Amino acid sequence: MESDGEKVKGDRESLKRSRVEFEDDESTDDDSECNGLDDSEEEEWWKEDDSEDLDCEQDIEEHEYTTDDAARTVKIRLFSIDAYEGMNKSSWMKNFVAECTCDGVVVATALARYIHRQGMRSEFWEKMEVPSEETCDVAFHTFDRYGTVKAKYKDHPVQRGTGVWGNELDHGPLFLIEKLHVTALNLRRKGLGQKIVSLLLDKARLFCLDDKPDGEYADRFYGSNEALKRAWTLHALVSPGVLTADIKPQLVGKSAEERLTTRARIQSGAIDFWRSCGFRRIGASRCFAFSFDSQHQSRALAASSDFDPRRSDAEDLEEEELEVIYERDHVTDVKKMKMERLRDALPLHHAALTLMDEELKIFFATHADDEIGWDRVTNSEATLLHLTACELKPLSTRWLLENVHHADCWKTARDIHGYTPLEALQETLETMRTRKGYGFFRVLNISDHFEGYSDAAVSCLSLLFGQDALGFNRACLRYGCTCGGCVEGFLSARMRSSLILQGEFMYDLMQDGIDDSGFWVDFNDFKLEHLDLDVRKNLKTNKSLRRGFVNICQIAVECLQAKRIPTAENLEWCSNNRSEWPPDTRNYLRRTGTQMGCRAVLRYMFDAAKEEDEKAGDGWCQRTLKKEWSDLPTCRNDHEFEFVARACGYGGDDFISLPCW
Repeated sequence: MESDGEKVKGDRESLKRSRVEFEDDESTDDDSECNGLDDSEEEEWWKEDDSEDLDCEQDIEEHEYTTDDAARTVKIRLFSIDAYEGMNKSSWMKNFVAECTCDGVVVATALARYIHRQGMRSEFWEKMEVPSEETCDVAFHTFDRYGTVKAKYKDHPVQRGTGVWGNELDHGPLFLIEKLHVTALNLRRKGLGQKIVSLLLDKARLFCLDDKPDGEYADRFYGSNEALKRAWTLHALVSPGVLTADIKPQLVGKSAEERLTTRARIQSGAIDFWRSCGFRRIGASRCFAFSFDSQHQSRALAASSDFDPRRSDAEDLEEEELEVIYERDHVTDVKKMKMERLRDALPLHHAALTLMDEELKIFFATHADDEIGWDRVTNSEATLLHLTACELKPLSTRWLLENVHHADCWKTARDIHGYTPLEALQETLETMRTRKGYGFFRVLNISDHFEGYSDAAVSCLSLLFGQDALGFNRACLRYGCTCGGCVEGFLSARMRSSLILQGEFMYDLMQDGIDDSGFWVDFNDFKLEHLDLDVRKNLKTNKSLRRGFVNICQIAVECLQAKRIPTAENLEWCSNNRSEWPPDTRNYLRRTGTQMGCRAVLRYMFDAAKEEDEKAGDGWCQRTLKKEWSDLPTCRNDHEFEFVARACGYGGDDFISLPCW
């Protein structure tokens, strides 16, 4: 019988024999990457990390590639290097590099990153923000905070694009091809770029195969062999871009129209190249994905049938015109000039963006009878309703809906991104809820510090929902509930289920050895970390306090089952109405103080629920609850443990500390 080791070795050999090869497309450009580089950065940008160890090349492969016309032979060195976080080797990322030489001169380079997503899901945005601008952009633009593809790219009628990508991209490692640059002009469009991509993809696939655990303990760690397979299904990603150094000389001396045409041609060439390599766009995002499964539906989608988001020629041309002006005179206030143009062309829309809400309402009323373009749209096809809603101006939004006969139709009008006014507002609020830019191209995840939307935002949401908002009270709108059933607007059914499971598990487990004070305190030490040290000492000598701590778990479960928020006040009320004797819980709360006594238990419950959540942790909760979990309605707040903990009164620091760089 073939051993596991022999099987893996056989699989590797089989994969090597079937390396991915792509046909060369003369219409594509091998000079593709995510963002522009300066001329000085062309050759050794993969060594930019702050570590002396990054030049330790591993698993080196050497290949040769002869161009299609047999004129040149290129030597390709393919190797991996460890990624570092500060002084420590990264446990979730490994870098792959391709260096191509011809006659001893570097003619092409590539950098890709193998991302072990499962090992850092709980900090996906935070981790991906650090390595480079490219990893940051892909993470925040395409994925949510836990590394799953944003719902809009799977479900939205426009943003879902072709629909060939679904939940499969939510699982498994990612292979992000960050940069690919054929520096030798005479080797472009000779198939070299495609060869590099082919070798990188094959190397990533073999690496994933070696990294994947066998299925012996699949049931224990993954729930099933199917879950194991899903967790180790590799996908490759790229966010096509063009080199600033390559495009800039082609723009010199050209008109805005010519510059725009040149940019579009070069960008289109980069996208065509990646499509020729088998990549297809994820929804309407900037990111493209490649499936290693030859039967995946993306493989059957012709490059010409892939989705391209709509663009506004007028908006792009205006941006180009303003850039030309700025290049001639760097003191030009481009933003001010753009707003002046909007004021002259669309005074109502200009007012919607510049006036305060009360002033705007009066302005609208003053010009109600004027023929000045109430039904016109901006270059991005946004109606006045799009603008007032996204600017969080409820008085003006209400005035439009009540006084402009076009306004009711505007509710279903889509802008160039495919968003109705309500969807555009929700997208705006989601961004406000989850991220904050700082410094140069840096992004901070602020999801855990969300405290609800403003009154103005809630009013705008309510106006746009209209009759459809009957199932959503203001609390649901304020806290981003999407199921309409969150307790107090933020505690969803699935979140309650997770916490109930933790409370029941803690209550049962902590009964063991409760009479043995020393053993009990030592065994449960990590569950008591939120108690003051002197209280923890008291637990060793006072059995009533130990029972009181455990009882809070049960009281929290009863509170949650009754669809009550487990605040300290509610837990104390439940405790006082239990007719408990002996009064262990009352003794415990009297000794600790109600707030700290409840927080010590509930804070641990929230932390444990997060660690065992399918998105934020290892998925033990969902594997345990199974159908009970899947039958519950889904909600935007299902996995926001820190936000819900804070809303219950058990949060951490009340401020956000920006990193120092």
